Order: sequence, then structure tokens, then C-alpha cells
Amino acid sequence: MKKETIFKQALPLLCCTVLTGTGALAQNELVDEIIVSATGVPTPAAQLGTSVDVITADELQDQQYVYLQDVLRQQGINVAQPGGAGTLSNVFLRGLPGRHTNLFVDGISLFDPRSNQVVWNDALVDGTRQIEIIRGSHGVLYGSNAVAGVVSQFTQIGGDTQMSARAEGGSHGTQQLGVTGQGETGRFAYGFAASYFDTDGFSTADEADGNPEKDGYDNTTLHGRADMVLTDATTLEFVVRHVAGSVEFDGAPAPTFTLIDVAGKGEDYERSAYRIGLKHEAGDWTHQIDVTGYDSQIDSIVDFAVSSSADAERQKVAYRGNVRVSDMVQLVFGAEDQTAKYTESNDYEVDVSAAFGLVQATPTDALSFTAAVRQDDHETFGTEMTYRVTAAYAPEGAAIYRAAYGTAYRAPSLSELYLPIYGNAALQPETSASAEVGADFLMSNGTEFSATVFEITIDDIIGYDPSTFVNTQVVGETKSRGAEVSLAFYPMDTLDVRLSAAYTDSKKPEASGSGDMVRELRVPRVQAGLNVSWRPRADLSIGASVRYVHDTVDFGSVELDDYTLLGVTGQWQFQEETSLFGRIENVADEDYQVVNGYGTSGRAVYVGVRRSF
Repeated sequence: MKKETIFKQALPLLCCTVLTGTGALAQNELVDEIIVSATGVPTPAAQLGTSVDVITADELQDQQYVYLQDVLRQQGINVAQPGGAGTLSNVFLRGLPGRHTNLFVDGISLFDPRSNQVVWNDALVDGTRQIEIIRGSHGVLYGSNAVAGVVSQFTQIGGDTQMSARAEGGSHGTQQLGVTGQGETGRFAYGFAASYFDTDGFSTADEADGNPEKDGYDNTTLHGRADMVLTDATTLEFVVRHVAGSVEFDGAPAPTFTLIDVAGKGEDYERSAYRIGLKHEAGDWTHQIDVTGYDSQIDSIVDFAVSSSADAERQKVAYRGNVRVSDMVQLVFGAEDQTAKYTESNDYEVDVSAAFGLVQATPTDALSFTAAVRQDDHETFGTEMTYRVTAAYAPEGAAIYRAAYGTAYRAPSLSELYLPIYGNAALQPETSASAEVGADFLMSNGTEFSATVFEITIDDIIGYDPSTFVNTQVVGETKSRGAEVSLAFYPMDTLDVRLSAAYTDSKKPEASGSGDMVRELRVPRVQAGLNVSWRPRADLSIGASVRYVHDTVDFGSVELDDYTLLGVTGQWQFQEETSLFGRIENVADEDYQVVNGYGTSGRAVYVGVRRSF
């Protein structure tokens, strides 16, 4: 299908993303928005040739999000979660499986070497200042697991001293507690977030199939950040993170391998991460050295006895510099060395080093270009060079026209190669190319419109053979094509409305080698909906959302039923520092599945209180 045809099909579709606020935007806000993740340095949106979604702290609070994956859903990104809270979600950005998307929180990659993807359940929104969703291939800056895109989360730090505490309870025996804080004193700035989540849950295996046993989940997350100004030009940065908990789920035992209730099956886990950074600014030069680490420890439990355990570690040393050559040219460059280790029945270790460079040029106020190149040196698979180029044109008026093309490289992870039962030591790296064109407009009345078409091609993608349970190389070209559109308008100062659409056609060669193309599993062709935010009074906000998902297939060519989900939220600030909030999810009690055979929540009600200090 040609890109033009895709765009024509997608344009009329309307799918929900979140937009909150207090009225129409200023005309120049669209082009003045600052983005960090796309180039590695703060860059105005008007100079970016790529699609970016930015979600602010106010939007997160108004919509009462707890986990980042809920934010992604509202941005038109499919999240396939096999069961309730805590089960490992697969995020399909632009139609590609979760291993092709990376998440960074305050500069730390949360890509888990053991699970071979980001553990999205660990990503909370408490204490978040801004979330940036950078779509398209960004492996030149972010390495192997950024084929589909990058999500960057930045937490609050510094400023006036303030704290906030919240407590929430509701359906499925759910309890949540959270505390955040930030401030600064002298040359020291800090920010932190602590949260506890516990739920009785519901059956991972769909209750409609006769599986009533509940699968619970608990999680404790601690995240802290501190900056110390050593001199006027040098800053020392610390980030620490620790997540611990347990999750229960069901299984599909032999000989039928049918998903059923399995009592006592689950995982106990601990995941820790840190970053130590030293930043030096001298005139037009900025230098940054980071040392980061990530450790994941998992015990798998069957019949309340530890049956297996796994430990995955990653250490990285990275340098990044940038220099403003002139008013029109800026250079970003760097090098890194990363060691990953995976231990289960045996120890496996691999070292990967890389060097990269990016040139950002603005020959006129309206025209911007970037060109970047990267070379990876993999201990097992040798060297690979990738590149990316972008262009953005922002003429007078609130409009941005953008285009991007890039290549990427993803080596198989240690777990893909060596995980017991599933691993395949014969796997080889994937190579890919992606392209996108789009435009953003901001009308004089505050109405926003955005449209993007894209295509990603991956050679010899690594897949999974359900007949053998083994990772396999799918020989040939995997193609994901689609379009993303959004429209936001403001009928009155107190009412915000956003509509958007996402159409995705993702196909790969049939694993048997027949030459036939098959759909990528668990990727809806269409996601559509509406989101409304109303502030009838300064102390009261009410929201409603509708999300529609159409045309999804799963293993065995099973076609999942389309579904529509309705949600409502409300918040009342009855005192200056105190507010009550509540939400109802799946208001119509829709019976649906996002993964064949796995349960989802029916109608769920949550209420809570938040206090600022």
C-alpha cells in the first residue's frame, strides 16, 4: 500500500490522546516548545524533523495516571498486557514489538536485559516534570533498542521546596500511597518520589473462560535525584532508583498448553539502577560524562517454591559533548562502552562500544537540518554503521513541516540468545530503515492539527515460533506503515477537546519461509477515540475519554473482538492544599481482550486524596 493511500485511510479516524489545560494556546507556543530527547540537547520543536509528543505534569495529574503505560495508551500506542497489574506489558510503538522501544528516566535506560524489553509496570508518573515520546528510529543517539522510538521521562528537581502526598483505593482491593518532593538549598537541588501499590487483582486467565482465581500484585518504587553545583561551570548529578515487589499470574501447562488458573505461580523481583554524571559548561562547549548501571533479579515461583532465578546486569560509561560552532551550527558527539551480563543456568557476557556524531544546522530562521552517524562495535557481531537525517521548515506563522530518514541496528540480546528453552544462539542482528513526513499547525483560534505518515522496514527480524517456543530469525523484510493524525480545539475557555487517529499496517514474512506476509500480532489497525476536559470552576475539573480499538489478530490467526472503553475522571480542590479525586475505568463494563485468553478489568472505581505541603 502506498503512503498516500495510508494517509487517506487514516485521516478520518479519530483516536484518543490526552490534552488538558485552561484554554486556547498562544499562537507561537507550538514552535517554542523545547524538546530534549530528539537531538540530545534542548531544541525548539520548530527545528525538529521528527514526530514528538510532550505530556506535562499538569496533564498527568488531571488524568490521574499511575503508570507510564497508561499514558502511552492515550497517545495512540498499543499496550498488550496479558492480565492485570504487574504482568509484563508489550508496547507496540508504530507497529513494532516492545524490544524496539527504549525508555529513559532521568538519563537511565530501563530496558531490562532479562525480559528483553522495558518493564513498563516499573515506570510510574509520580514526580514527573515532562514526558517526551520521540517516534521513529533514534538508534544513532540511543543505541540498539530505539528502532521504533524513545520515551524519555524527566522528574521534578529544584525550585521552591514542596512536597505532595496521595492515597488512593478502589476496585480489586487496590491500595496506592505516594509521596513526592523537590527543592533546593544553596548549591544543592533535589527531587524524589516514593510509591507503594498493592492489589488483589483479577484472574490472569480470563474469568469468562471459568478462571476465578485472583492474581495479585505489589510494588514499591523509590526514585531520587540530586544535583550539586561544584563550580559555576561544573555540576555533579546523582540518580538512584529501586523497584521491588511480586506478581502472580497463570500458566498453560502441558499437555494441552491451555491458559488456566495456576495457583502460586508468579515472580518476586528487584530492579535497581543508578546514574552518576559530571557536567561541565565552558563558553560554547558542554561536556558530560555519565556512569550508569542497571541490575535485575528475578525469582520464578511455582507452587510456592523457587524453581528458577535470573540476574541481569548492565554497566555503561558514556561521554557526550556539544559545541555551538556558530549561530547556525551546533555539533553533538560522543562515545560509550557498555557491558551486559546475564546469569541463569550459566553466565553470559557481552561488550558493545560505540561512537556517534550529530550536526544541527539552522541556515535560516525557518529552515533546520540534522545529520547524524553512529558506529557500533559488538563483541560478537562486529561493527555496524547507522545514520539519520532530518529537515524541518517553519515559515512565518504557527506551522512546522518535517521529514526524517534513518537506519538502525539491533543485535540479539543475551536472553534472546541463551534464555533456557526460548534462546537461539544462531540469531543474527536486525537492520532497519525508517522514514516519516509530517506537519503541525496552530491556528489563530488555538486549534491544533498534526499529521504524520511513516514506514519502517526491518531485515531478518527476530521473532518467536509458538510451535517450538524458540526465538527465530524471520528471513525477509518486515514492514510497518501507517499514519498518525490529531486535532485539538477549544469551544470555550473552560473546555478542551482532542481527537486523533492512528492507522498501522504491520506485516512480516511467514516464519515457515513460504513467502507469504502475515500480520504482526497484537497490533490494531485502528485506534480511535475522544478526550474531553472541562473546568466549570477553578477548583473543579471533569474529564471523559472514549477509546476504540479495531482489527487485532493474535497467535493462531485469532481475530480479537473490537472494543470501546469509556472512562471518566473528576477532581475537586476543596482546600488550597488538598484535593479529592476519583475515576471510573471501563464505565460500560465492556468484556474485551487485548491478548487472546487473558483477562481484563471490568468496571473499576478509584477514589483518593492529595495533599500538598
